[in-house]
Amino acid sequence: MNIIVAQSGGPTSVINSSLAGVISAGIENSFDKIYLSLHGIEGIINNEIVEVDKKKYEEVNAKERLMARPSSILRSCRFKLPESFDDKIFENIFKTLKDYEISTFVYIGGNDSMDTVMKLNEYMKAHNIEGINIIGCPKTIDNDLMEMDHSPGFASAAKYITSTLRTLRTDVDIYDLKSVTFVEIMGRHAGWLAASALTANYGMGKEVVNLVYLPEDKKSLDQVLEEIHAELENENNLIVAIAEGFRDKDNKLDEERFENKDDAFGHKIVAGVASRLSDLVRDKLDIKSRAVELSIAQRTSNLISKIDANEAYNLGYNALELGIDNTNLIPVLKRKDTPEYQVYYESVSPGQIANKEMKIPEEWLVDKKTLEEKITTYTLPLIEGRVEQEYKNGMPVFVELGDFIK
Repeated sequence: MNIIVAQSGGPTSVINSSLAGVISAGIENSFDKIYLSLHGIEGIINNEIVEVDKKKYEEVNAKERLMARPSSILRSCRFKLPESFDDKIFENIFKTLKDYEISTFVYIGGNDSMDTVMKLNEYMKAHNIEGINIIGCPKTIDNDLMEMDHSPGFASAAKYITSTLRTLRTDVDIYDLKSVTFVEIMGRHAGWLAASALTANYGMGKEVVNLVYLPEDKKSLDQVLEEIHAELENENNLIVAIAEGFRDKDNKLDEERFENKDDAFGHKIVAGVASRLSDLVRDKLDIKSRAVELSIAQRTSNLISKIDANEAYNLGYNALELGIDNTNLIPVLKRKDTPEYQVYYESVSPGQIANKEMKIPEEWLVDKKTLEEKITTYTLPLIEGRVEQEYKNGMPVFVELGDFIK
């Protein structure tokens, strides 16, 4: 009885915590062999598969070190399975799983990866394939997965963002002049991460972040410039957090800047909105402005929330245990309605998550005050604690795949 696990989509700071959870559950449930697929589902298609050495895994303390390692140690992919079951790719995948005597396959990824889990299960049903269970394990920094209170990876990204913005504030305040610093934050269609920037204001006695613009906003460029101008009446130096997916309601930003190429799943590739708005402010308001694009640093920071790492680990562990007796399920976490922060775990079908997006509730977007109150209450418990890091010569060092595979 063997298992295989793969990681897919954009990495997070805690995606390896979920991997550690799967491996731990595999060892504790006495699976014979634990295989790892490199580059997601493509590793199974191309037979890029390695085996965990359980003895080495224990000797190098791989569980704890994986939980301190950002990004996808198994590499990743953005491969979309064909719509037609007649495609030979499906036959190839299940031949490989049979050859390795896999009884459980756990796929760690976002909503597109859950589409892969759903299709593989549909193929099994259509072809009467038995003896294997395929389970999804959710992650994404975008926090847009349905059926969950929050997504693994979001909290650590929010921790990095809020910490970075507080640090930036110490810089933007040094000159006695008017300036605007735009900070571009990931989020194509959902503004959770950009909104979480407002949490940086908590307990400070002054605003670290003055304005926020989200994909959910419906504003013209004129409105944006007016709001910035008004804010400059009260504060000389502004920090404006902006989601990469923010667009003005007249689509002028698209016309001026973006090529809108698609990725493998048909998603628009977006970036550069902070730079464009910085240019506009400099031209229209005649003041100093600049753009800071946090880019991939926010999803691969080693400033890892301990809450986030533990929850991601538990989801990985639960995914493997679900896969012992079930297929076509995904473990999800919910927040208890209690004064003290607590979560509990349930399971849903991949169809409830795949190709869907959870956006910020409309009632949170009434005004900035409401949004700041709601997102701060939501985010603060998630960013508590920090996973301890290993350092050598003053720099972080991370566990590598070769440390615990055969």
